[in-house]
Amino acid sequence: MFREKTVGEIVADDIRTANVFKKYGLDFCCGGGASVQSACDDSGVDVSEVLADLEAITSQSDVVDNYKNMPLIDLVDHIYNTHHTYIYENGPMTAEFINKVAHVHGSRHPETVEIAKLYNELLHDLHQHMMKEEQILFPFVKQLVEHGNQGGAFVNGPISVMEAEHDTAGDILKKMNELSNGYEPPADACNTYRAAYANLKALEDDIHYHIHLENNILFPKSLELEKQLLDS
Repeated sequence: MFREKTVGEIVADDIRTANVFKKYGLDFCCGGGASVQSACDDSGVDVSEVLADLEAITSQSDVVDNYKNMPLIDLVDHIYNTHHTYIYENGPMTAEFINKVAHVHGSRHPETVEIAKLYNELLHDLHQHMMKEEQILFPFVKQLVEHGNQGGAFVNGPISVMEAEHDTAGDILKKMNELSNGYEPPADACNTYRAAYANLKALEDDIHYHIHLENNILFPKSLELEKQLLDS
């Protein structure tokens, strides 16, 4: 399906595939006229691995799960494995894309310079935020489930901090969305430009769902469990 198509055509059809080519160091921008087979041959990359990743990413579809009924420990693990891992894996690559766009296109599209600044701030904040969740909040929630409140501390303190930081992240996402006109690339955008905006949009979607799971499910259920433990 993909072997003889050009790299540029594939990325144009599905911008998510830019991450696959980036992973293997294959040029999908200036060198996008080469077929996948030729690009892999020239770079010494195993074409079967690239084709497998392309098939995997283009076959993905959204799955709706009922997280409200998920046990708290399972929900914590899901948030880490799905949403924290997503940011760890995609955040640096997206930073590389948007910083390159700002450097190359900033004179004609000055909004990209501001977007890059905001994104780098967001990524730094997210890493600090996730570290606090992984080292403090998530272990606290698991302790409540497995052993009750034995340390005399209360979960509402860390939760309040996390909610405030969620608001800050939401504000930055809103500003980037407005500056980019809903992550709509201009007519003269190259593939890197388009990949940067597509990744930003995907990251925004993921963070919104991430925050939803925490603010509207994980946090209330954790507070309710703690209340039940204290009342018993």
